[in-house]
Amino acid sequence: MSTTRTRTKNLPPEERKKQIIIAALTCLGRDGHAKLTARKLAKEAQTSLGNITYHFTDMREILVETYRYASRRLLEASESSLGTSDLSAQERLRTFLEAGFSEEFLDKGYTAMRIDLWSAALHYDEVRHVERELYQGYRDQLSNLIAAVRAECSDGFGNHISLVDVIMATLDGLWLDWMRREDNLSVRAALDLCMQLALAPPLTPEGGN
Repeated sequence: MSTTRTRTKNLPPEERKKQIIIAALTCLGRDGHAKLTARKLAKEAQTSLGNITYHFTDMREILVETYRYASRRLLEASESSLGTSDLSAQERLRTFLEAGFSEEFLDKGYTAMRIDLWSAALHYDEVRHVERELYQGYRDQLSNLIAAVRAECSDGFGNHISLVDVIMATLDGLWLDWMRREDNLSVRAALDLCMQLALAPPLTPEGGN
């Protein structure tokens, strides 16, 4: 028996469950959800198949809990970046955006895992439900930050909701683009563009004054 297995065999249930989820993150980043099996997961987590079936009813539940864990890590990191109270509204928005594209979250395995779980959400209702719930949490926080920035602008809120949609779509696209090209300069440039959009005056409808 390995030293690691000996050291972790008496973990409390919640710690054991977290250990399995973290192992699932690695497996998903390496192999994708279509190739995830309990046997692979047990090997990665250095635990028994019995522990897998004890803590999770099936592989679908593992996908759901892994997505929840990974997305909460991202949201919590973004929210914790706002801990400094003396930041301006613009600084808070910029800090929030950059937190989601830090070195931790631009790790190759992490980005592969997130994109793979987006794919899983197309096939499993439970995963899709969690994805939408966590997406909405991030979007709500972004919306509040943009509203604060717009409130500081002389032009007011403008087309605030549409602006949030555009920036969310840009951020999603950044994940895919970075996975393809791993171009950090493009990430910085896109985040600059998001800030410019947040600060730009609202568009006047055609024919308006």
